[in-house]
Amino acid sequence: MRDVVKLYKQPRPKNCVMLASWPGIGDVSLTAAKYIVEKLNAVEIGKIEPVNFFEPVGVTVRDNVVDSPSFPESKFYYWQSAKAEKSLLIFIGEEQPGFKGYELVNCVLDVAQRFKVVRVYSCAAAVTRIHHSEE
Repeated sequence: MRDVVKLYKQPRPKNCVMLASWPGIGDVSLTAAKYIVEKLNAVEIGKIEPVNFFEPVGVTVRDNVVDSPSFPESKFYYWQSAKAEKSLLIFIGEEQPGFKGYELVNCVLDVAQRFKVVRVYSCAAAVTRIHHSEE
């Protein structure tokens, strides 16, 4: 699944926590996560390729030509405090997969481990637990 996660930037966070957000009732989690990204001017640093986790639900035809199917986005954003003492990794998944949910969460947690995230907060999603091995 390594080729599923595409990271455009490789920040070196310190004291990093993660907020992982998926849609829930009223999309409160997504709205809050997108607000945080906007207010902090967090930078998009990567995404998870959706074709491994989602099926297209329909097609769009424009001028008698079938468009490529669209999929929900799953993106990572990064923010670091001005003093570089704290950082925040934000994952926003526009949809929860109907299948391969554990595989998608494992991709998110793999990124968390790569950035040495000390705590993961998840909103509108199943409870997750991250385990750090001593290196």
